[in-house]
Amino acid sequence: MKPKNTVSENDAFVTLMRVAQENPDIRQTLAGILHQPPFHRKSLLNTLIKEIKLKGAPADFVSAINELLNDDVAEKLAEFIP
Repeated sequence: MKPKNTVSENDAFVTLMRVAQENPDIRQTLAGILHQPPFHRKSLLNTLIKEIKLKGAPADFVSAINELLNDDVAEKLAEFIP
């Protein structure tokens, strides 16, 4: 299996981009979180992860949100979500 060299090759990144484009509520939530300083972003993401798990979100989406705990992934996605 070839290692992933860039954030854009990451499956989680692609999933998040797709969901953010299709769902304005998710896009707005992610935009608000992603533009926070790293400490606050991680805290808000952990809260969001707990919330969406309780609501029965698909495992791949929960996993994708979890990837945003990585600063590189979060910063890259923030470039695409105003």
